[in-house]
Amino acid sequence: MGAVAYFDAASTEPLHPAAREALLASLDTAGADPARLYGTARRARMLLEQARGEAAEIVGARADEVAFTTSGTQAVHLGVLGTLLGRRRAGRHVVVSAVE
Repeated sequence: MGAVAYFDAASTEPLHPAAREALLASLDTAGADPARLYGTARRARMLLEQARGEAAEIVGARADEVAFTTSGTQAVHLGVLGTLLGRRRAGRHVVVSAVE
């Protein structure tokens, strides 16, 4: 199973210049669903995939290994689910401490 990296500054850090540029580029497609087929949605999908590829390159991963989430809670849930799926041969339980 590959490594998992979780990047979250609890909204306390300024945007990285590259992230700011990507955000500004995406404003023209605001509200477009990247899963749809109309023009603005295809542009949103292209911007999303471009951002995924750039993030993957920075952290040394493949683009299909990068997931963007809407919250820290969602990221943690996906990490736990990924752990369960990655270790399904070992069992169906994950034991965690009271800290998390």
